[in-house]
Amino acid sequence: MASQDAALPRAAMRPALVPAVRGPAVVLAAVGAVLWIVPAVLFAGDTGPSRLDVRVQNLVGDSPAGAWNLVRAMDWLGEPAGRVVLVLATAALCLIAGRQALAVAAVLGIVTTSVLTTALKPLVNRRIHDDFLSYPSGHVAAATAAAMVIGLLLADLLRTGRIAGTAILLAVTIIGGGLSAFAQIHLTAHYPTDTLGGFGCGLFVIPPTALVMNRLARRRADRPASK
Repeated sequence: MASQDAALPRAAMRPALVPAVRGPAVVLAAVGAVLWIVPAVLFAGDTGPSRLDVRVQNLVGDSPAGAWNLVRAMDWLGEPAGRVVLVLATAALCLIAGRQALAVAAVLGIVTTSVLTTALKPLVNRRIHDDFLSYPSGHVAAATAAAMVIGLLLADLLRTGRIAGTAILLAVTIIGGGLSAFAQIHLTAHYPTDTLGGFGCGLFVIPPTALVMNRLARRRADRPASK
C-alpha cells in the first residue's frame, strides 16, 4: 500500500505536451523557425519598412478607435512588469489545472523566448524610428509563447483527438499572438514583419521546452519509489 501511495504523485504528473498534439506542435516549431529566420535574413540592417509592411500598416491604421484600450493592454503585457504578470498567470493556470510540468514549461519557455528575441535584435540590427532595434518583436513573442501554452493546456484538459487538439492549439496561439501583433503595429512600435518574427520565436521555443519537460517527467516516473 505504501508503494502504491508513493506512486500516486508520479502517476498524476501529466506530460507538458500530450501525444494528441505532440506531432503538430513539433511542426509548428519548425514553421516558427522559418518565420523568424527568413525575415531576419531579408531585413537585416534595414532602417525602413518593406512594401508589405506599408500595406499592413495602412490596414491596421484604419482600425476603429475603440480598439485603443485593447492595444494598450496588450502592449503592457509585453513590458517588463506586464511580462512577469503574463508568466505568473500562465503558470498559475497550469498549476490550478494540475499540470505541473506544463507550468514549468510555461515559465522556462516564455523566459527563453524573451532571451532569444533580446539576443536577436542587435544581430539583425533592423531599426525603426531611427534608433530603436525592432526585429523581432519581444512583445509578440512573449504573447505567442503564453498563448501556445494555454492552447496545449486546453488540448489536454478537453482530452481532444489530434484534429480537434491541433485546431484548439492553432486558434489560441494565433489569437494571442495576433492581438499582440495588432497592438504593436497599431502603435507603430514595430514593423509588421517584426511581429511576424516575434510570432515565429514564440512558436519555435515552446514545443521543444515542453518536450524537455516530458522527458524529465518520464524520468521522475521511472525512478524507484522511496521506501
